[in-house]
Amino acid sequence: MENSKPSSALDVWRKINQTPDIVNFFQGIFDVIGIIIEETNEELTIAVGDTEVNIDPGLPENPDFIVPLKWENVENMISHAKDGKIDSFETWRIVSVLFTSLTQSTLKNPMMSNNLLRIFARVEDLAHVHLIAPNGDEVTSHSLIYVKKQWLVIPGTHGKPKRTFKMTAEDSIEYQRKVFYAIKKNNIIEWMKFSLWYSSWRKTVSVKH
Repeated sequence: MENSKPSSALDVWRKINQTPDIVNFFQGIFDVIGIIIEETNEELTIAVGDTEVNIDPGLPENPDFIVPLKWENVENMISHAKDGKIDSFETWRIVSVLFTSLTQSTLKNPMMSNNLLRIFARVEDLAHVHLIAPNGDEVTSHSLIYVKKQWLVIPGTHGKPKRTFKMTAEDSIEYQRKVFYAIKKNNIIEWMKFSLWYSSWRKTVSVKH
């Protein structure tokens, strides 16, 4: 039975039928990421193009972020993409795997970690973020803690939050696309646009304590 399990995520993921729905799902969330499979130490590069998602062996030189995955995540992705579409629950499962890595990566950006800008934008230094499944029963959470001029993103909930976010996977994807676009453009106009959008958006997905 052990020999029947595929040994390469590269091989099985390359067999996925990349429909427009699947490609569109990943566009704007990242450009290039590195994947490390925990059980096999296999390293992959995932690059999102206009019409396809390219999967190649080895880690990229300048990834947007690195995501550690288990083999079950590899198999789950095959299942999620089986019908060529990704429904709301499959979206939550995919985002929940990327959730903490995405957040860690974006908050390392100098604009996001600048303390003066954080205070000006009235961003609290301790928040809990909950990613809630469509059925409302399953939740993935992490804590955002600002200390020594950097953000710590810690799985689970820690400390007494000054703000609590409760988001759907769709909310999380919307945020990621907005902040990733600002990071890529990296000019004052786009950062101002993002700041205005964020101030309005967080009112719909969070509560200040």
